[in-house]
Amino acid sequence: MQATFGTLVGYLGVSDRSTVKASCPLEGGGASQGSTCGVVSGGCLGITLAHLADILSGEAGKGEALYERLREYTGWFEDEFSSTLCRERCGADILRPAGFADYLFTGKVVTRCVNHIGTAASHLLGLINRPLDGDGEVTDLDRRLASGGGYCAAEVLNGVRTDTGYGSLHLEQISLALDGGIGLSGGLCGALAGALMPIGLIWGIDPKHEGFVGTLAASVKGHRNLYLKRQEPELWSVASPFMREFKSKFGSFECRDLTGRSFADGTALAGFMAASAVCAEIKNWCRERACELITANTVFSG
Repeated sequence: MQATFGTLVGYLGVSDRSTVKASCPLEGGGASQGSTCGVVSGGCLGITLAHLADILSGEAGKGEALYERLREYTGWFEDEFSSTLCRERCGADILRPAGFADYLFTGKVVTRCVNHIGTAASHLLGLINRPLDGDGEVTDLDRRLASGGGYCAAEVLNGVRTDTGYGSLHLEQISLALDGGIGLSGGLCGALAGALMPIGLIWGIDPKHEGFVGTLAASVKGHRNLYLKRQEPELWSVASPFMREFKSKFGSFECRDLTGRSFADGTALAGFMAASAVCAEIKNWCRERACELITANTVFSG
């Protein structure tokens, strides 16, 4: 996740790397729960960041063009690597210590993840550098995206920021990358991904700032807490139980399962979200539960 997104943030010359910290819990398919691969999530965030100025300008057709670009990337990734889901792509159950050991010591971390990151990064540069096409009249989709973000994650992020103070308008704007199960791929629910990002903003790390030793130490601590289910104000201690609670309540992490459909473009997503009671319930739950966890753990850690 951060290898992909952090590299693209550097390539784009963005000095504020708080979004890299915020993206931290999207690793491993969402706090190591195996949903959408972090290379997919990080790539979608990078594409959105690169074309954010187009979206904020509200130019005709640019909103739909960005959703199409995101779908182009996630479709390419699935064709290239057979799946956009971490648990299917890496070939190991990283939720179990034995599965994580298998992932590390049989070479899967290199032959699959590292290799896929390099291949994806090369493809992403073309998608980032190619201008977005726009035409016709300014639509409601253009106006919505220009005013404050997309349809799944942005509302959750805005709600968490309003209630707890953690977050930013910038994070909400680029979070349209997470819509429709990350880049319209039908994977990790965008509302759930949006709820994870303020948690990352508080307890996540940026490998560029932490260096190799600090990053390794954070990874060891996080996986220890994941496997021992230890409770403390730490990224994986907060994010992993939150993910499990979501799955217990709604039955799946994936947008395609939760909605019973896939979305070909931003217009289809917008129309569905306007009338979906299920998505409204999920967004409300994600906002409320994330706020509860953030408040409880920041008070405890203070």
